[in-house]
This record gives sequence, structure tokens and C-alpha cells, in this order.
Amino acid sequence: SGLDLTVATMGRIKKSDIQKAIGDRINTSQTILCSDAHVSYKGFAKDQNIEHHPLKGIIKQRVKDKIYHIQHVNSTHNRIKKWIDNAFWGVATKYLQQYLNWFKLKEQLKNNKDKALLFVQKTVLDVNAIKNYRNIEAQYQKLISTQL
Repeated sequence: SGLDLTVATMGRIKKSDIQKAIGDRINTSQTILCSDAHVSYKGFAKDQNIEHHPLKGIIKQRVKDKIYHIQHVNSTHNRIKKWIDNAFWGVATKYLQQYLNWFKLKEQLKNNKDKALLFVQKTVLDVNAIKNYRNIEAQYQKLISTQL
């Protein structure tokens, strides 16, 4: 799935947070950024030299020029929120990236005919799984250090 669920920061996002989260995966010739009108997205798009279409939530702008929108993002956010609200009694910030990884796997499995095989391929056969598990604390410390 092309779904990218990366915890960028806690609180209001900065240009540097966006850069750390997705900057190295941007193809400047093929990327169009649609976002809310926050200045961080504008600065990121300018630094990356990519086309940017901000939507102004304050005036309830949902679509711009009849094609640019962030409804996929809003829909994904709502599905994640409902899943967390219905499946858990809340989440720990420390494990937020793992919850997002779990949600992404659920999304990949939901329309697959051989869910068991895909699940094994994505989990048991993941050679980085133990490294990622052992790195949770360090990643969390890195995330909260950006809040100072």
C-alpha cells in the first residue's frame, strides 16, 4: 500500500519535522503537495521546489481548482481514530508509531485474498522486526526531544 503513516512530531508541525518524516522520499518532478495552509508546509514545498496547493480550513475550503484536496488524509485520520477508540482504552505516545504500523498492516490485509500469507510475509519474515522492537525507546526519546 502507498499509505505512509509516520509520526513526525507531537504538537504543531515545523518545516524540519516534515523534512525528517518525508523529505528524502520526495520526487520533486512528480510531487504535488496538498495541505492545510500552515506556513510549515509552504516552507517545505518551497525548499523542496515542489508544487503546493494549500487548502484554507478557516473558510471550509475542501477542494481547490476542482482537483486538489486532502480528503484521503482526512478519511484515513478518521478511520485510525475510530479504530483506536473502539479497540483500545487510549494509546501511549511511546507506541504511537507501532499503532500506526499495525493500522497500515490492517489496511493492507483487508482486501487481500490470502491474508495469512501476507501477514506472515509482513511480520514473521520481517528481518528488521526485532531491531525495530528494540529501537522503540530510542525512537520515542528522539520524538520527545524535538519538543524542547
